Amino acid sequence: MNVNNFIFTRTQPKKKLETIENLSDSELLAVSESTIKRIIQEVGSKRYKSRDKELRIDYDRRCGNNWNSTVESVDMVKGKLYIDFYVQYENTDTNTSDDYDNFFKRNNYRGEIRRLDRYGNGRTYYFCYDESDKARVMKSILLEYVYSKYADKLKAEAA
Repeated sequence: MNVNNFIFTRTQPKKKLETIENLSDSELLAVSESTIKRIIQEVGSKRYKSRDKELRIDYDRRCGNNWNSTVESVDMVKGKLYIDFYVQYENTDTNTSDDYDNFFKRNNYRGEIRRLDRYGNGRTYYFCYDESDKARVMKSILLEYVYSKYADKLKAEAA
């Protein structure tokens, strides 16, 4: 199945959700950057009174590396995609972002943040994502699109 085409078809939202839930990791990782850009154009919210948009993932659908970070949103700034992370480390937490291409390229992803520890010494903290973690992130992005785009229809079906 080509997810890049399926996600924009006139299929019922409930069927789309079922299909997304049953996609394999390789199918999820085959979603193209142009598909994500279209998703953000359709359901993303504007940022800071500009053309830039973000697709903020609902708290219940967020996923991460099951260790110290989660993906909060996908942002499109001047036509370029970024992934926004929430990272917990030693004594506090922070947000950081990285290029979409860098995150979704083949093999494992290792992000890093540099902060001062409580004694003022420079430290580097890492957060890692393997292929299955990245596939779960892509699944959460696709699910967020369907839930945002078809919110009224899904509520009507549930009632």
